[in-house]
Amino acid sequence: MRNPEAIKAATLPNRISPWKTMEEEQAARQSAAEAQLNAWRAILPGLLEKFARLKDPRRSGSIRHKLTVLMVYGLLLFIYQYHSRREANRELSCPAVLETLRAVFPEVDGTPHLDTLARLLERIPAEQIENILGTTVRKLLRKKKLQALLVEKHYVVAVDGTQKFARTVSFAPEALHRKNKNYVYLLEAVLVGPQGIVIPLLAEFCENGPDQDKQDCELKAFYRLAPRLKELMGKLPLLIVADGLYPNGPVMQICRQNNWDFMIVLPSNCLQSVWEDALGIHQLEPEQTRKHQWGDRAQSFWWANGIVYDWRDADKRYHRLALNVVVCNETWGENEATWAWVSGTPLTKKNVINRCNRAARHRWGIEENFLTEKHGYSYEHPFSYNWNALKGWHALMRLAHLINILTLHTVALWDTVQTLGIHGTLRFLWQTFTGNWLDLSRLRRLCNKPAQLRLVI
Repeated sequence: MRNPEAIKAATLPNRISPWKTMEEEQAARQSAAEAQLNAWRAILPGLLEKFARLKDPRRSGSIRHKLTVLMVYGLLLFIYQYHSRREANRELSCPAVLETLRAVFPEVDGTPHLDTLARLLERIPAEQIENILGTTVRKLLRKKKLQALLVEKHYVVAVDGTQKFARTVSFAPEALHRKNKNYVYLLEAVLVGPQGIVIPLLAEFCENGPDQDKQDCELKAFYRLAPRLKELMGKLPLLIVADGLYPNGPVMQICRQNNWDFMIVLPSNCLQSVWEDALGIHQLEPEQTRKHQWGDRAQSFWWANGIVYDWRDADKRYHRLALNVVVCNETWGENEATWAWVSGTPLTKKNVINRCNRAARHRWGIEENFLTEKHGYSYEHPFSYNWNALKGWHALMRLAHLINILTLHTVALWDTVQTLGIHGTLRFLWQTFTGNWLDLSRLRRLCNKPAQLRLVI
């Protein structure tokens, strides 16, 4: 079902090119490229400054390209969605690309080979690159660029795990093992909004250590990701949304300790004592219901508040949590479905729609984000079998994805996105960027104007 609040067009226009002459097409491409580069000018200087603070492990006398230039070309590999280093080397080394970059970013002094970046990423701690992503998002939040994502005065953070890739050969001791395969699995956290916007935030790799008795897993990764998320977001109000793996005592206790709200999917075979109490309360308080029309779906909600849940930790100590359960029955056409969540905040007639439809339902945003990155950003391609470099490439990929999200949701480019779609607009910009379409003198004049990041959300 289409999200009623989604800002992207449901379907793209089925029509031929709107331009009648070469001059019209060139004017459109020039305008789109200037909009893209203006957004980059608002984002990249801060990133270049952060990249410059990274310690360069290379010998100073053998450095040909600055670390910042290498990182910029690593970002371009993912921004324009190349599928391999070899393909990016071939395309990004064209003179037109270098001249276009130099017109707006004079710091770019040459075209490096991406194998150089691959060797560099083996020696730079991947966590430092991912921290740049986190601090960039935190800066956007501090500047109130993403306030439209707030639901019930909380930023909604979706967490979920996915497999990155698998091989039949052993490529790294940190990789997980299953039958005859070695694979990479990781947990990601993203900001999601009711408009269908997804902002990459943090990633935590599942990795085996030399002294581990059992393999790492998604829940263990969450226990490591939670303090990192708390450190990054500080006292910002967060609402955690997650799937049916997460309704358990330790996870919900962590949310309580960090003052995070939560809406977690509650499967029918999970937390049986909580389900029994919820059904009992529903019979005693049948007025705790609400009906609502959401898009083409007729919804009927009921909820039960103040359920006591007792659980024991690994040390056999008892803990007690006060939980709340909400159930949504939906019908559309001849179909019907039932959804249930465990909530960290009591449900009322005023907040149940926001918490369920505008927050919990958008857990699917992280699933769609995985598909977008797997099909468009070569998520499942390792780019290196060195474990640290693999994580570094992953961090660059998500940083490039953030740049594209911000760029394509600017006011100046939004009409193009509505006409061509996300993928079509990126292809249009790539053809413009690498072809002989641009008036570089106009791009140079951009440097004399203040860069602005005006978003449609």
